[in-house]
Amino acid sequence: MNNTHDNKDEFIDAYYSFKDSVDFTRDGFLPEVDNLVWYMLMGVPGVPADDDPSEDAPLVAIDQRVAILKTVFVEVNRDRPEDFLDKGLSIYDQAGKMAKGLLKESDQSPCSRKIYFDQGQENG
Repeated sequence: MNNTHDNKDEFIDAYYSFKDSVDFTRDGFLPEVDNLVWYMLMGVPGVPADDDPSEDAPLVAIDQRVAILKTVFVEVNRDRPEDFLDKGLSIYDQAGKMAKGLLKESDQSPCSRKIYFDQGQENG
């Protein structure tokens, strides 16, 4: 049970860390699917599942990224029309599905590469 509490705290910390990096003074814009997919695959924003060695962690990390990105998107664009928000949220969902599809096709996941490089080893 305590582990669940720790995971929630880590997720909330990841959310605030990313939110703090966003410029809320600028007008929002609709994200581009391809850019989002690559950001997610590169590990942006960082999430608790990045440090999880389990096999399903990369897919969980994508879900965590989508949740954080969508939340910040709505916060940045809270004054925009509802159809704009709906379209943006749909784009994040689409990018998450695409990123998961690429991960499933790949033998290497962003989480395993992160752990691999953090240990100071070379890829190869």
